[in-house]
Amino acid sequence: MQKTDECINLLRSTKRDGVEDLIRHITRMGYFEAPGSLRHHRFVGGLVSHSLETYHKAMELREEKISKGFSPEQIPVDSVIIAALMHDLCKADVLRYNSEQHRVYECKGHRGHGTRSVRQVGYSGFRLTPMEEDAILWHMGGRRICQDYEKRQLFFKSHPLSDIIRKADRKSIAESQRRHA
Repeated sequence: MQKTDECINLLRSTKRDGVEDLIRHITRMGYFEAPGSLRHHRFVGGLVSHSLETYHKAMELREEKISKGFSPEQIPVDSVIIAALMHDLCKADVLRYNSEQHRVYECKGHRGHGTRSVRQVGYSGFRLTPMEEDAILWHMGGRRICQDYEKRQLFFKSHPLSDIIRKADRKSIAESQRRHA
């Protein structure tokens, strides 16, 4: 199955209101063609590839959390799908290849991409749950949100979806870097 089809099918499987609007929005943004980063998934389609890897790793981590006492209701599958696939959405607006396959920024400022990704999802009319919004906002570890290490660790212990997306994102990046080292 092509990555675009897999992503669209996963989003549709959530059966959430506004999901078709979200799919149209991310398609117009260039989500399925965008590279994933300047450092990893540096190819056309890298963003959707990275997002799907993040999703698959997140589902494995979800099962680990459930085996350690969290209930499935605390980590809904549809929220894992949405947060994993949309955590880097704003990169579709920022990163592009030129004709020689070199990445360039189309706009300045790549910082705060969790916030910008949440905003981009909202522009489609799709409504994130508070849990999904937190997972996207905190997926880089939350250092910009909270400077206190202990408080960040407490946050991740009490917000399993945020912890899952953060760890799955890191695992996807690490594997990509090993593959292309």
